[in-house]
Amino acid sequence: MALAVIGTMGAGCYIGFNSINAYAVSSRLYSEAQTCAQNQIDLILSTEPFDLVNSKVPSVLGATVLASGASTTVTTPNVFVYEDPVSGNAVVTGTMTTTVTNPGSTMTYPTGSTAVNLNAWRATVTVSYTYRNTPYTVTMDTMRTADK
Repeated sequence: MALAVIGTMGAGCYIGFNSINAYAVSSRLYSEAQTCAQNQIDLILSTEPFDLVNSKVPSVLGATVLASGASTTVTTPNVFVYEDPVSGNAVVTGTMTTTVTNPGSTMTYPTGSTAVNLNAWRATVTVSYTYRNTPYTVTMDTMRTADK
């Protein structure tokens, strides 16, 4: 009887520690995906010049002037890799999709009657990956206005 109780407790501990380890790995992967998306957002916000008057658009924003309502999408495979520390095999790879849209935002000044283009573009960065046959997605958005 005591052997059955000890065996059950041992199996329960094994299952519990295995679940805790899987949760820790999934948390690390989510943090890595967030970091990858944040790095792309930082690149979008800091790359210069972004001058629509002179048609200078950074490559990270698509390198072409977008018409109002238009968008461009760039997909980058293998943006991060999680390797098994024991075997060194790649366990998880991610795919980053960056979509840049010109929403055509305008504003009318109180003293004027014509709408002025704000030259604000929206960027959405999505990092997707699969761990233990479960798909995960991290999405971040930002707005970028022209330098001039």
